[in-house]
Amino acid sequence: MALPGPIELVLRLGAVPRIGAIVLVEQAVDTYLAGYAHPDERAIALDILLRDLARLRIHEPDLDGFIGEVELYIDVLHRDLARQAA
Repeated sequence: MALPGPIELVLRLGAVPRIGAIVLVEQAVDTYLAGYAHPDERAIALDILLRDLARLRIHEPDLDGFIGEVELYIDVLHRDLARQAA
């Protein structure tokens, strides 16, 4: 099973803390979302990323803190979509 680009990046960058790693993952999430034009599709894509991050957290508990940062960014994106829909 192939993982979405952002999830693969979390797996690679989260293992070895580096300056700017979260920015790279945020850019990967933004690029991933750019493939979905409709806000409803974007919301589903974000939910899929959250699900995959939850699974990754189970298999890689050492990445918990880094995954939490990515989840916070995805939450901000979800809130922005909700504001746009209102």
